[in-house]
Amino acid sequence: MDKYDYVFKWLKNATKPERHIDEMEAFAKKHPIIFMKFHKESSKIVNNDVNDEKYIKAKEELTKLFNENEEYFRPVFDAVKSKFNY
Repeated sequence: MDKYDYVFKWLKNATKPERHIDEMEAFAKKHPIIFMKFHKESSKIVNNDVNDEKYIKAKEELTKLFNENEEYFRPVFDAVKSKFNY
């Protein structure tokens, strides 16, 4: 299992309101440029099948973004783990 699989499961399975958690809203305000990159790629996770090339490419891009900005994403990651049992 990949390091961020729980985040991809959450993005894929959560309803729109469930994706708009307070921690993500705070992240977007604090780090708007990183959030825009995240949002662009995460929509491909939400809208495509896990075997689709767009999904796979987006997962690669998001993994890179998460690795480069892990400390900024930490509150979001922790919230996803605690709120959605991933």
